[in-house]
Amino acid sequence: MTRPWTQLRDGWQRFWFAPQSTAPVEVLRIAFGLVMTVWMFSLVPVLDPFFGRGGALPVRELPFGGWTLFTLVQGSPLIWVLWSAGVLGAVALTVGFRTRVAALVVFVVVMSVTRSAPLAFNAGDGLIRVVAFYVLLMPAGSAASVDKWRADPGRLWTFPRRAPWALRLAQIQLSVIYISTVWEKAAGGGWRDGTAVSYAVRIGEVSRLPVPSFITSSPLLTELATYGTVAAELAIGVLVWNRAARPWVLTLGVFSITIVTLYLAFLPPERAEQVLWWVRDRLARRRRRRRVEEPATEEEPGERTVPEAREPSDPEAESAQEPESAQEPEPVLVPGRGEIASSEESAVQRLS
Repeated sequence: MTRPWTQLRDGWQRFWFAPQSTAPVEVLRIAFGLVMTVWMFSLVPVLDPFFGRGGALPVRELPFGGWTLFTLVQGSPLIWVLWSAGVLGAVALTVGFRTRVAALVVFVVVMSVTRSAPLAFNAGDGLIRVVAFYVLLMPAGSAASVDKWRADPGRLWTFPRRAPWALRLAQIQLSVIYISTVWEKAAGGGWRDGTAVSYAVRIGEVSRLPVPSFITSSPLLTELATYGTVAAELAIGVLVWNRAARPWVLTLGVFSITIVTLYLAFLPPERAEQVLWWVRDRLARRRRRRRVEEPATEEEPGERTVPEAREPSDPEAESAQEPESAQEPEPVLVPGRGEIASSEESAVQRLS
């Protein structure tokens, strides 16, 4: 085999299968579990009006091969059972308890909800189910998780080295999202003539913050915003693979919390380990501070400590048990008198 082909094969093997720390996977798992928990609770106001008895959304006929659990429970109180399973799965995924099963539950629930009502959800909701699928494939409970604590408590914060092929799929997905978005915008007339952003910010249901009229009415500013959006998305899709340019281009694409969660797939392993170790140290300091602040013993109000009563003892026995310092001093020989006296008497005689 020629040298270029050998280098290509070795590079392919390193990219997909060279073992590396699972710390980025754990950071992604924790962040996505938190996002999923918030997302599940955001369904509470619309779950019954959309899918309950007499809900606004009828049972949808899916194409061949399509599936959703909501077709089994729609129009009945069982929709709350499915929702509760999704909440428990999201919380379990965050803490890493039965991680693989939790990721599967989250994926099934998200797929069922978004497929049952595609017009009620946006592209960010569709991205959630894609990320859930990739987390399902990752070794997401290998460290900093309840699963790791149960298996080996002493190595809870030790990150094993595994093949990163599932993480690579998530990274490629991010790049494909931005490049395909640029391709679709290039076909739109508003993006080609530079007026797309001006139309978008004038729609009250879409814009989050009011935009001054001098911006929306200025051809120069609207063209800069429109073409700048396309250029930023293209830069993210391509330059995200460059380690030096990655932090700069990713800051341009903070559009939703879900896409930011997917950015964590590009977190370097050594930086991800530092983040998780920082969390570990913070938790340890908080536990130590709590132990110090807690009093050792607490007395009930009004209680007083009474010394224990002692039985009367024999005075002769007590004198026998007195320490040597309290006993009579040994007699000493006083020079010039030829008799035995105590040390105190000899001292007085010396002074006299």
